[in-house]
Parts: sequence; C-alpha cells; structure tokens
Amino acid sequence: MGNRAVEVATAAAALGHCLVIGRGLLLLAAAAITATTTLTAQTTPAAESLLVAARRAARAWQQHDFPAFLRGSSGVLLQLPGTNPSAPLRPAQAAELLRAFVEGAAETAVEVLVARNVDAERAYVEIQRSYTVQGTSSPRSQTLYVGMRRIGESYRVVEVRIVP
Repeated sequence: MGNRAVEVATAAAALGHCLVIGRGLLLLAAAAITATTTLTAQTTPAAESLLVAARRAARAWQQHDFPAFLRGSSGVLLQLPGTNPSAPLRPAQAAELLRAFVEGAAETAVEVLVARNVDAERAYVEIQRSYTVQGTSSPRSQTLYVGMRRIGESYRVVEVRIVP
C-alpha cells in the first residue's frame, strides 16, 4: 500500500470505519473517506482554536466559574439530567442554574474528550466530568455535550447537555 493509502486506512481504522478481510485487504466505506477529510480539516488553525476554546471551557467548569464558561454567549440552551431542554437562557441565568446544579460537588477531573467542527460556524465538544459529592468519597462522572458557535475569531457556548 502507498503512504497515502496507509494514512487513509489508519485514519479510517481509528474512526472505526473500515472492514478488514482475508490477509489485510482493506475495504474502506465512503464514510471513512469523509471521516479522513474531517480528520484532516480538524488540524487546521480554526480547529486548533476550537481545542483552545474547549480546554478553556473545561477549565472554567472545573473551577465552577460559570460566568467564564458562558462568557460572550448571547443565549444558552440547557439540558440537565432528568429535565427537558430549556428555551434559550440569558448567560447569567444559565450560569446560576449551572452553579446550583454543581453545588456540593468537588471536581476531581474535567477532560476534553472530543472537539469537532460541524461546519464553519458550529462545533461540539464532549467533556468528561469526574467529581465527588460533599460528604461522600464515592466517585461519580457525567458527560457534558457542549454546543459552540464561532463568533468572529472565537467560539462561544450556545448549548449544554449533561448526561450521567
């Protein structure tokens, strides 16, 4: 296989979009080629900017600094565990709801798992949150799905969904 074919096969395998048959003959689905294009697109400066924004959001969450987490957003949709998604909330209102939601929790780790551009203006970030609740030592975790919108040169949080 040529170098480009190996790169495509490696990227496709990493994304789970390939099928190996016989003695290593790879059949790549069209999705693998699309995924490789996406993977390549994610290494552009805009995607790096998304990673910086994702890490900044994770850091703000870890510090329970929700005004910083939502800074620059004009409206935020929230979906907390066991609730329906909200209508767009003002950032101050969303920050207060998030503060109340994490009250009594001590973050032990907050890690960006995925940061992907959906298109030129929209992106999503998956953040894993590990924490303990005050008065217990039992570790817990939740996944935050954070929708972001590119406004000018930076990304702003526009949606937060929290799942157990």
